[in-house]
Amino acid sequence: MNIRQLEAFRATIVAGTVSGAASLMGLSQPAVSRLIDQLERNLNFSLFDRSKGRLVPTPEAHLLYEEVERTFISVDKIREIATDIHAARAGYLHIAALPAMALGFLPRVIEEFKKDHPKVAISLTIQTSAKIEEAAAAQQIDIGLAEFPFQRSGFETDEFCRTPDVLVVPEGHRLAERKQARPKDVADLPFISLTRNNVGRHLVDQIFRKADVKRQLTIEAHYSAVICSFVGLGLGVGLVDPFTAADFKDRGVVAIPFRPAMDFNIGILYPAHRPLSRVARTFLGTLRSCRNEVLGERASPVSCTEI
Repeated sequence: MNIRQLEAFRATIVAGTVSGAASLMGLSQPAVSRLIDQLERNLNFSLFDRSKGRLVPTPEAHLLYEEVERTFISVDKIREIATDIHAARAGYLHIAALPAMALGFLPRVIEEFKKDHPKVAISLTIQTSAKIEEAAAAQQIDIGLAEFPFQRSGFETDEFCRTPDVLVVPEGHRLAERKQARPKDVADLPFISLTRNNVGRHLVDQIFRKADVKRQLTIEAHYSAVICSFVGLGLGVGLVDPFTAADFKDRGVVAIPFRPAMDFNIGILYPAHRPLSRVARTFLGTLRSCRNEVLGERASPVSCTEI
């Protein structure tokens, strides 16, 4: 007994005739008859009464049909799931990202991805770059977005982007129309900085020390998104990555290229010992497209490696 024989039996019950079953299955009438004969021999009992020149289902056939119908509901479901998997419409995706990417940019990427892949379940974890490295090395995530350089091994990496941070100022600010800004341009302005335990803070400190410019540090924040929130309220200016700046472009914040450049260098991390799923590969395409949209809006040149 095989699935094709059961399909022929089911189609004959549904259509009422062998010719109707042949039409449903896209087979010839003799081919359907052979499949039913084979099924009856395998079962060792008759499914149809042929004594009056037409097929009449036996009581045993009706009992069998109920079970076959339940089975085919499951088979149809399996086929549907398989089709969804093939088209990357179903599956599970676990993403880990640092806050600069996860608080605004990635939700927009996921929103765009979900338009065509609503059945995909997605988990987004916000972690430090070090924790993301650990998760990738332990094969606990499908995709990670973390800041170079990486300290661990045990995972594969691609460069997502290397692009300069931007100066964010309130809308209508005297610097808002500038094509670029330098340390001396913000010397007399309230400056909102990352907290001292943040690596980015030390890099910014070095830039201003080299320029011999002392900032007016008024507020410290742990996340770039919080810096942008303060800037939008008119409480000062700050340096953030272009993805966070893009999250606030319609919220009273203007981004300006800043020199000397301080690169925001992000890599994609993949588990080393298992291939990427169709869902993950498709998501990366959406991720790349959204990245290009954000960086393409900026006037200054950027360098990004294609995923």
